[in-house]
Amino acid sequence: MIKTIITIGVIIVLSLLGYNYFLGDAEEKAQSREIVGKAKDLGKDAWELLKSERTKMKEGKYDGTLKKLEGLYECLKDRAGELADSDAIDRISELTQRRNELEKVLKNAGGKLSGEGKRKLDDLTAETEELMNEMETESKTAPH
Repeated sequence: MIKTIITIGVIIVLSLLGYNYFLGDAEEKAQSREIVGKAKDLGKDAWELLKSERTKMKEGKYDGTLKKLEGLYECLKDRAGELADSDAIDRISELTQRRNELEKVLKNAGGKLSGEGKRKLDDLTAETEELMNEMETESKTAPH
């Protein structure tokens, strides 16, 4: 029932955005284009961040990775809120918790991860990428 209400809410928001984007007055069109542009920019920036961090991680550089993931999760959480996607918000919270646990392990290990820690970090970034793919697909249903 709640999922249906959220789905209806998302459809209403996307419909309103689409209507304003194509049929609204000049101010509404500008506002809609700005929203769509921000969503595209956020997606591009997030992808670039994830790609660069994944490359660094594969090279063994973990020092800023977890901190940058924290910022990425905040952006994703905001985007999920805009999309009214409670499932994504829950998944982001779970990923954030796992990131926090890895940060504690990294601090306790003096900045170096064991093989198990590296695997967990790799899994975390892979699941983050998967979530971003899903959110990007969902946001593409919005009018461009």
